[in-house]
Amino acid sequence: MIQIEQTPMFREFMVQRDFRRKVSLITTSLITTLQIDPRGNQLVNVCGTGVESDNCEAVYYWVQKEACCASCIRVLDFKQLQRRLVHFLLDNTHQAEYHE
Repeated sequence: MIQIEQTPMFREFMVQRDFRRKVSLITTSLITTLQIDPRGNQLVNVCGTGVESDNCEAVYYWVQKEACCASCIRVLDFKQLQRRLVHFLLDNTHQAEYHE
C-alpha cells in the first residue's frame, strides 16, 4: 500500500502550496509596508499582466515572478525585495522619487 505522503505528486503539491502561501505573505507585507491600496487598480498594467483585478493580484504576480520557484523564495530578503519593487515602480511609472 502506498502512503499518499510519499508520492512525488503529493510532495510537489505541498511544495507549490507552500510557495503560494509564502508569495501571498510577502505580497501582503509589501502592500502594507509601501501603503499600496490593495483594492485599487493603478499597478495592474505596471506589475501584472493587465488582467488582474486589483493591485493585490498585480503585486502577487510580480512577487511570484521575482521569487520564481520554491527554492528561490527561501533566500529572498524582504528589504531587498521591497527596494526592487520600489525601483521597478519608479522606473515603470516615470516618477522621480519615492516618499514614505
